[in-house]
Amino acid sequence: MRIHSLLAVVALATLPSCYQFAVSAHAGFAQMAVEGDIGYVGGSTNATVSQDVESAFGLGDDQGIPVGRLAVDTGVPVLAVSGFMFDEQGSGVLQGNFGDTFSAGLPINSDFELTNIKASWAFQIPMGPVSISPGIGVDYFDINLEVRDQFGFGVETLELQAPVPIAFLRGEVDIGFVSLLAEGGYMKVDVEDVELTLLDIEAMLMVKPSSWLDLFVGYRMIEFEGDGEIDDDTFQGDFELGGFMVGGGLRF
Repeated sequence: MRIHSLLAVVALATLPSCYQFAVSAHAGFAQMAVEGDIGYVGGSTNATVSQDVESAFGLGDDQGIPVGRLAVDTGVPVLAVSGFMFDEQGSGVLQGNFGDTFSAGLPINSDFELTNIKASWAFQIPMGPVSISPGIGVDYFDINLEVRDQFGFGVETLELQAPVPIAFLRGEVDIGFVSLLAEGGYMKVDVEDVELTLLDIEAMLMVKPSSWLDLFVGYRMIEFEGDGEIDDDTFQGDFELGGFMVGGGLRF
């Protein structure tokens, strides 16, 4: 009984040194742009339907958007959630058919919206000032591309909402007043009529003026490649969305 009591006291005494709980919240401003190809036509086809987002839809200029991130560190597993909403309008001339009725050569106005929420659950392996955190995550996308002809005759809309599971890895170097965080997620899936490849990379350099405040600069890049059938229509996309971020955060 005495030995058991002693072991219980030792365990309770050492538990606080092995366990930590911290919350960090960051908000900032990003300057992002989209580039690549997107296509959408009615019915199923094996032909290439992608069109350059710059010339066909008038997209590709830098857009200022708010970004946010929340992380909960429990000592070993770290739960992080980040997100943003991207919106750009443009005007272009279609290079090929789009939707059910729009044909190549038609002058159009476009509105491209993309909402992304990334969540990750990673297990931290500390090695002095360096830590490696493998884990799993999910990237949720809500993509909406609305195309209107400039003559006011009609509208075609491509909509895609999907959570994409990703293999996830985070690395961090912390030397006190400065830290570097980099994380990446990747997935390649082939499910029924859809093939999808996703690469999501984010990096942040943080300066800590105090124990509870930090400032950061960073970069976010999402590469999205997919094709298949959505509601019996053909979708193809090979585009990249990325740009620099700046902001600050609080740690508790």
